[in-house]
Amino acid sequence: MPNIQSIGTDGPVYRSGAVARLTGIPVQTLRVWERRYRIVGPRQSATGQRQYSAEDVARLTVIKQLVDSGHAIGSIAALELAELRSMLDNAARASRLLAHPAVTASEGAKRSVRVAVVGDALAMRVAHFQLPAVQVVATSPDAAGAIEALQGVTADILLVELPTLQRESAQSIRSLAQQVGPQQIVVEYGYGPQIIEQELRTLGCSLVHAPMEIDQLVSLCQLLPPASRTRMPPVSLPQSGPAAPPRFDRKTLAEISVASVALNCECPHHISQLLVQLGNFETYSAECESRSPADAELHRYLKNVAGVARVILEDALVHVVEVEKIPLPAWK
Repeated sequence: MPNIQSIGTDGPVYRSGAVARLTGIPVQTLRVWERRYRIVGPRQSATGQRQYSAEDVARLTVIKQLVDSGHAIGSIAALELAELRSMLDNAARASRLLAHPAVTASEGAKRSVRVAVVGDALAMRVAHFQLPAVQVVATSPDAAGAIEALQGVTADILLVELPTLQRESAQSIRSLAQQVGPQQIVVEYGYGPQIIEQELRTLGCSLVHAPMEIDQLVSLCQLLPPASRTRMPPVSLPQSGPAAPPRFDRKTLAEISVASVALNCECPHHISQLLVQLGNFETYSAECESRSPADAELHRYLKNVAGVARVILEDALVHVVEVEKIPLPAWK
């Protein structure tokens, strides 16, 4: 480390204010570092002002960068400039690797997302881009023959191409989802009535106007957990028509809610609360349906939507209760 005796007289010299501007280290901080750690050894002018060499400035610049990246000043103050620069280079290299990790073939296979595609045009576009994170496991030319074409297929994402949304669209996609068991359903469509759009969203579908940009598919794949993680059971979507009656009464939901307090995971508690709220809204919508003939259709629709959401959450609660081993025979 440079000291007062080792600093030569050749080359430029800098005063404290200039060093502060060049390095980003406040003058007061610089004085503290000099006093506590002898981080540099500036010489003094005839008038008593500190003077820093170009090497001092270079050393302080690197130290400031390392401190900003998390290094403690006391652990690096005594290192030579070459060592400091080596540490900075290693930190920069690690940062680049984190931002753009190199993926080996085996790692890519583990992280790939299994996709089933319904629709010739959509399947052709997905294949054209050859996305390394996407593994197309099956395709169907259209929605009409998808049930047969995807027989025995399981996938993380179900991509469905529909030129228009029809009355039977929700039921067809519901049946496909029950068969394929995807974690995500993406429907690319041209046109459709809002009521069908809402019905599909209620089923958990992501709706995308055609043509879907390929970066949208990439984003959906990145949001899914790696394939190596344990997959959740497929969502059991209800059939068309009125939703099934509630599987849990209020007392059972309260028991599950109380039991979950003792667990590290509070998901049973949160799901129980949501089910109580959905049950209340379902009842409220049914009452509005009978009280106001003018709004009967709207509130019948809202009651059905709440019922669909309730059935899905009930399936989720059954799974969570089993995983957390909550000893409540009543919920069965």
